[in-house]
Amino acid sequence: MKHMMHKWILPLLLVVLFLSLTGCLGSDPLAEGDELDGLIGAEGLGDSEDTSKNEPKPLTSFALPILSIDTLNPFSCGDGIQQTILPLLYEGLFELDEAFEPQKLLCSEYTASPDFTVWTFTLRNDASFSNSAAVTASDVAASLQRAKASIRYGSRLATVASVRPDGTSKVIITLSKANSRLPALLNIPILSEASLDTPFPVGTGPYYYKEHENKTFALEKNPHWPASDALPLNRIALERITDESTLPYLFSSRMIQMLVTDYTGNAPISYKGNLSVTDALSTDMHYLGFNCAEGPFSDAVLRKAVSLGLYRDNLCKAYFSGHMQSAEFPVAPTSSFYPKDLEQGYSSELFAQSMRAAGYDSGRRKTVHMLVCDGNTFRIAAAKAIAASLSAYDLNVIVKILPYHDYLAALQKGSFDLYYGEIRMTPDFNCSPLFETGGALNYGRFSNPELDAKINTAFSAGNDPHSANAAMLTAFQAQAPIAVIGFKSQSVVLQGGAVDAITPTCANPFYQLSNWQIHIKGEPTNG
Repeated sequence: MKHMMHKWILPLLLVVLFLSLTGCLGSDPLAEGDELDGLIGAEGLGDSEDTSKNEPKPLTSFALPILSIDTLNPFSCGDGIQQTILPLLYEGLFELDEAFEPQKLLCSEYTASPDFTVWTFTLRNDASFSNSAAVTASDVAASLQRAKASIRYGSRLATVASVRPDGTSKVIITLSKANSRLPALLNIPILSEASLDTPFPVGTGPYYYKEHENKTFALEKNPHWPASDALPLNRIALERITDESTLPYLFSSRMIQMLVTDYTGNAPISYKGNLSVTDALSTDMHYLGFNCAEGPFSDAVLRKAVSLGLYRDNLCKAYFSGHMQSAEFPVAPTSSFYPKDLEQGYSSELFAQSMRAAGYDSGRRKTVHMLVCDGNTFRIAAAKAIAASLSAYDLNVIVKILPYHDYLAALQKGSFDLYYGEIRMTPDFNCSPLFETGGALNYGRFSNPELDAKINTAFSAGNDPHSANAAMLTAFQAQAPIAVIGFKSQSVVLQGGAVDAITPTCANPFYQLSNWQIHIKGEPTNG
């Protein structure tokens, strides 16, 4: 989805909710901290009038912001603007395309044992770092071991029992639990082993970081990158800042040309000017969680009815400014693993029938509480809208807004009827932590041996993985341990006219950079 914008307007009607178990700032066990949220962003939506009488001056350079107080080490730097730069510097064994499918990058081929617990990855024979050194299996193993120990990638690699080099060109990964979708998790940056602990490690990406003698900073084209001749820019300037609050000024004054932003974040910032905005679907999933162990939502019939009562398309458009795609399953809707043919959609008639079948159309009201984490107006407004829609029959849903630590404590104790949650799914869309018996994020204490077995089969099936996945999600639909709402997008904001159509992905705003047509006055580009 792309919007051309000339002036951001903060629409009061869209002061709406966006929860997250990640949505509350701070350490959050519900959020896998490895995908990139980008910058905290603007709230403006849609087209608005151009109040400028003059055409903007042609761009003379392409610049990105960088925090001068932070590192560019992908295993230790913070979220935000540093994350935007990282895909230009580092590559993984694989990269994810727009449909979250892993595409080989540093890896040339791979095999797995029949039970999908032992994987062997062979490196490309021409893979090299920006300093011209060849990429070795030791570099890959050391990088993945460091990633497993990091906050950002630790939960993603939780089932990795060991990583070891096999000679110079092969890496063997052994898992403690079968996963036929492991390559989707391996878009993790590979660094030169000798530079692992440095603030600006050596990578294999299309550019490398350089500090010039005149105290200017830039990303310079990596001559050892295989397609370096096709890169649209020889140099990308870096504008060093100490505080992200200066970003609106830098963007409006055209000192920087690109940002990655979250339009429904906790503290949205308004960017002004002639803008081009392109969304990329993320793995950030919003959902309703149920107390499945006790209370009214221990009944699967009622849980299913509540799921059918969510008008997901309207919620995503009205309460998340269109920066969320509706989904009924815990898989991004653009993924090949999303079972479009199983969708039931919303209808008021089906909702009414389902509530009647659950015994909640008698006129006797039953009050239940929905927990919501404080700190985000999008989240809170959406939760209130959901509560109102679900209260059409016997349920009387009361929204209870809690500070983050109280909210999390209540979930851990099971002191809730239902809650509004968010989780950043791993790119293989492994749902076992959420509702497998004893799952780390299974706060509702849901348990169903049949669904457990189907989850295991879905991630260990070799012959027909999509059929196994559909069987798992059919069982999920019948049991409704959670009710998925949708998946959020992150947005790439560019100066209007600077770049033609782009195709950002969840982890790389510069995906297929060699195809970009950049319009910089006096700069040789592909345009």
